[in-house]
Amino acid sequence: MKKMTRSMLAAMALVVAGTVPVLAVDEANPNWPCVQRKVEKLTSAQIWDGPSVDDIKNWWEDKEVNKLVNYVISRRVPMDEVEQAIEKFANSMPEGPERDKRLTVLFAGVLDRTNAVRGQIIRGIETFQTRQFARATELERESSRLAELHKTAEDDPEKAEELKKAQDEYDWNARVFKEREGNIPVACEIPVDIEQRAFAVARAIRFHMS
Repeated sequence: MKKMTRSMLAAMALVVAGTVPVLAVDEANPNWPCVQRKVEKLTSAQIWDGPSVDDIKNWWEDKEVNKLVNYVISRRVPMDEVEQAIEKFANSMPEGPERDKRLTVLFAGVLDRTNAVRGQIIRGIETFQTRQFARATELERESSRLAELHKTAEDDPEKAEELKKAQDEYDWNARVFKEREGNIPVACEIPVDIEQRAFAVARAIRFHMS
């Protein structure tokens, strides 16, 4: 068994260092890995300039509104189709207070459901990051074990198979970790996309109000 050279030791150290997650951008939210600021919940003031929706609690009791809310917040539905659906709903009522009232209820539902979906995504990102921290800790433990095995294998060729197995396991775990780490920026864009869509939907609703 060849002795482990300084270059090999240095390479291992770099691999281990590369697996440690970066520190959270927001120290107040250590499990939030995104560059984007964490916003727990959207408020109507952020995306809406219409009537207050603070007192609208049971928007889903309007079955037509409830159905439309679930349709327009779906990111699978193109925005032009969303705008058409909102226009059709608005045109089913004469212009005036009643139309404005129901469109306001529609927005209340959009905001409520958007926050529910967005909240799930945010919690998922934080859970994922917590697991990544745990995986990084495990990789550091595996790296230390590898270093010890290399030292032992220098004087005991029979340790070669154990060393190979440990190295293969470490390489696999490190590769999986890095692949998952690469998914974080993509996941971080989802809450932003949801917020932007909610703003576009709010604007489409407001267009049909007096």
